[in-house]
Amino acid sequence: MRKSITSALLAVAATATAAGAVHARVSADDPRSAKANVVTVTATDYAFQAPDTIAAGRTTFHLVNKGPDFHHIWLVKLEQGKTLKDLVEATKTPGPLPKWAVDVGGPNTPMPGGEASATLELEAGNYVLACVIPAMKDGQPHFMKGMVKALTVTPRRGVLQAGTTAAPAADVVMTLDDYDFRVSTPITRATKTIRLRNVAEQTHEAIIVKLNPGTTVEQFLGAMEKPQGPPPGALIGGITGIAKGRTVDIPTSFTAGDYALICFVPDAKDGKPHLAHGMVKQFSVK
Repeated sequence: MRKSITSALLAVAATATAAGAVHARVSADDPRSAKANVVTVTATDYAFQAPDTIAAGRTTFHLVNKGPDFHHIWLVKLEQGKTLKDLVEATKTPGPLPKWAVDVGGPNTPMPGGEASATLELEAGNYVLACVIPAMKDGQPHFMKGMVKALTVTPRRGVLQAGTTAAPAADVVMTLDDYDFRVSTPITRATKTIRLRNVAEQTHEAIIVKLNPGTTVEQFLGAMEKPQGPPPGALIGGITGIAKGRTVDIPTSFTAGDYALICFVPDAKDGKPHLAHGMVKQFSVK
């Protein structure tokens, strides 16, 4: 997915400028608290309705998918003062995104009409929100259809920096590596929060799927590759790509059944999705 952004951002740069400034409500709470600001992002086919400017610190992105297609928030931080215009210029040269474009995550896709959330620490700076999922009708990535947006993150009270808040405890810590999902303790119906950490050199994501009864993850992937009706499972969120050292928390509500974790990010060496390297895992919730 990251490779796809590199090849096509130029085509949608003209649609990325919002008409007028919109600001998220900033909490008046002590910025040292663990309470996150909630930013609601509404996804339609094919656009984001989201603030232009939000405050730095612990932030929950709440994705509401009102389109009939799948949508997620792939959040990229542009370091060194870079902007969307700089990213567009950089993508004129084939190859991976520049090092100053850092994957910081966001909520992965729920089913159309569903909702998903993800909480992360945001430093002040320039960001880009994008949806890189291929459209169901023509396979064209959604950002090619205009689903990309610049986001400015400003310091809260001029002093808050990411990492200074005390994040609440998580029920399960999931480590993303090349090419595996490792959990600190089994996921159960009592699991309320999963903290995902990437320790690999490459970007990784985690898509969570609830499989239909009797369905394996291999059958689900086969049905997604050659759709012939509704998929034998439901996408229930997860996180989009995060770079090494990044951490994202997601709320969960598991019922009994079989689930799968999948990473579709293309490999840096051969371009194959990480699931082809074994980054896919099926598990059961009792």
